[in-house]
Amino acid sequence: MPRFIWLVGGTSESIAIASYLSAYGLNWLATVTTPRAAKQYAEWPGRAEVVVLTESTAIDWAQNHSLSAIVDASHPFATHISQVAIATARTLDIPYLRYERPRILLAPETILLPDFPVLLQEHHLDKRRVLLTTGVKSLTLFRNWHQRSQLWVRILPTERSRTAAIAAGFPPERLIAQQLPIERASEQELWRSLAIDTVVTKAAGVEGGLDVKQEVARDLGVKLIAIDRPAMTYPRQTSHVEGVLAFCQTVAN
Repeated sequence: MPRFIWLVGGTSESIAIASYLSAYGLNWLATVTTPRAAKQYAEWPGRAEVVVLTESTAIDWAQNHSLSAIVDASHPFATHISQVAIATARTLDIPYLRYERPRILLAPETILLPDFPVLLQEHHLDKRRVLLTTGVKSLTLFRNWHQRSQLWVRILPTERSRTAAIAAGFPPERLIAQQLPIERASEQELWRSLAIDTVVTKAAGVEGGLDVKQEVARDLGVKLIAIDRPAMTYPRQTSHVEGVLAFCQTVAN
């Protein structure tokens, strides 16, 4: 029975790593949380499985899939699945490597906050026209802000995202459904059309469009607030795909 590298996926980096592993003839199994995400791996001879794992279920799942190693290429803010992967690696004594997407240099004008509670405790959003680009999971935090500010939210163009945003109190006319990445010209047009004066994003790197947002914020004089990545300690990590390939080739031999 062949052994697989568990690729903790769902990101553009995970998809790229899957293509590289396939090119080198390495068996991989990616885990994602939606069928839409699974389809992005269909081009290569690996397998993407739609599954939501917890620390209590991941051990059995891993044992049933004959894993040789774990490559965690999940989103920088998806700390739960990283914790699950690390705990699984330790319990089963499986090699683990975190691929951490590189940070980008923040512009002097960009306001970096440590977390969402600080954003909501301070007066960063009072009486402002705000575009939220932080993902649907954070939207319930802004439920009490609809009367204090004018809020718009960018979501993925899926029914799941739309339903989650409306459930969090955002009216349909305040939803901006767009597929990432967003080009600079399109970003400028959106911010101008809505007269946005504040944008909230995550410090998720180039893949999250932070570089483009900083350029547009500078051009339009918009206040850009970035929420910092959650603090995580990884047993082993790299920010280079070459490091991932070297690791995978070692554990596969």
